[in-house]
Amino acid sequence: MLDSSVEDQQRWPADLPEPAGFGFRRVLTERQRTDVARLLAMRHGGNFGVPGSGKTTVAYCLWAAERCRDEIDGLLVVAPPSAFEAWTMEAEACFTEETQPKVEVQPPLVSHRAEVVVIGYPRLLQRRVFAELDSWLSSRRVMIVFDESHRVKAGQRGAWGRAAARLAARCQRRYVLSGTPMPNSLADIAAQFDLCWPGSGKQLAHGELAPSRDRIFVRTTKDQLNLPKLRTTIQRVPLDHEHRQVYEALAGHAVRLLDDPSLVRNVSELGAAVLRIIAAASNPAAVLDVGAELALPVRSGGASLEDVIRNAASQIRPAKLLRAAQLVEANAARGRKTLVWSVFVSNVRALADLLAAHHPAVITGATPFEDPRAQRDRVRELRRFRTDPACSVLIATPQTLGEGISLHQVCVDQIHVDRTFNAGLYLQSLDRTHRLGMPADSRPTTTLLLAEDTIDTWVHELLGGKIIQMSRALNDLSLERMQLPDIDESLTLRDVFLEGEESAAALQDLLTRVRGH
Repeated sequence: MLDSSVEDQQRWPADLPEPAGFGFRRVLTERQRTDVARLLAMRHGGNFGVPGSGKTTVAYCLWAAERCRDEIDGLLVVAPPSAFEAWTMEAEACFTEETQPKVEVQPPLVSHRAEVVVIGYPRLLQRRVFAELDSWLSSRRVMIVFDESHRVKAGQRGAWGRAAARLAARCQRRYVLSGTPMPNSLADIAAQFDLCWPGSGKQLAHGELAPSRDRIFVRTTKDQLNLPKLRTTIQRVPLDHEHRQVYEALAGHAVRLLDDPSLVRNVSELGAAVLRIIAAASNPAAVLDVGAELALPVRSGGASLEDVIRNAASQIRPAKLLRAAQLVEANAARGRKTLVWSVFVSNVRALADLLAAHHPAVITGATPFEDPRAQRDRVRELRRFRTDPACSVLIATPQTLGEGISLHQVCVDQIHVDRTFNAGLYLQSLDRTHRLGMPADSRPTTTLLLAEDTIDTWVHELLGGKIIQMSRALNDLSLERMQLPDIDESLTLRDVFLEGEESAAALQDLLTRVRGH
């Protein structure tokens, strides 16, 4: 598969000038320079450096080097919308004025003159767009980059994965980029390796070729970035009596699912039940955000449980939201901006109301990427958070903004109101404010709010287990040390469990813990 040793991969190629010689003006770090050399030697492969390590810069240098060799013409990037900004801004920062390519992001029509095309994963499913890309690929030699490649970890079982594989097969160079390539298990990277080395993904991930795995990807760790230490704090927040009653009622309903043989193997129903419990631990109103209908037949004091929840949503002041608001107030008083995460849109809205005096920027999946006709869009909200001194807080859903965005120049404090079992999304969100280029004197912080005696504790434990497994598989102990402190707004099971790959047994185990509690 590879005919060069790791030592050979680390040397800058003798047939290439220094990057400045082919119009690449950004000065690479030593680690980035090594990554470029290794990936050039591989010809196809993965860059699994932690978010914020400069993977976009490395990819652009790879492309420029291959273009200098006259091996490659065009660059096709498939990425989530949150990463579009980076591919535009990095092109301006990396290339001289004479060599800077025109980057076409989500073009209405793919021009045959285009050098760099950036397109979102969902658009691969549009027949017209796929046909245009196919035509563009047929007339040039293309390097393809799948950014946040864990998005297609389902491989041939997912529509995005099948479309990605078809495009990859047409390209002369193939690379996958992800800071969190295995959010659940080693199986997650199999489909990503398949995009680079068709048919060999499973063997490379956990089969007979696994001993060679380290030779087909590069990874820059947090330790190698020499960043200021991220201080993570857990704050356990007690629920008031009324809130506790709603939580216990929903937990009881979920447990009863285990006593119904017809539902025990229903992953969708079990998953929705778990998600409702997570929502109830943060805010009764958030329960109403869960995509599936509540369908709760339980009676409580003559009223249906659904009626109880809706009534509670208008009366209870959720303790975790109030604590988040207090922390933002304290940071603002010190002149520090704060990034607040919640997977539930109801929580985002409630926090925006609580923090109205701080002119919050607000981004959810319903916020368009860039639309001057809309009241707000992601581009304008991010610009306001970065540049407006009066805007001291950004409130967002991690499934919308957890990837691709850099905020470390203006914000180093995060608060997580709630989390799901998606370890990749959690790690990605941490790195929005803790990444290469942050001020050396920063004191970055992350605060995790856990509702006392609730499912929050088990979510924290399960995330820790997944992160430790990823840490060991990627030989990155800095991930493991992150565990040593004391979803799209429709919130389908796919959003929470990364394409529903959690087993029914795992969900049953979680609900059994709830029953034991």
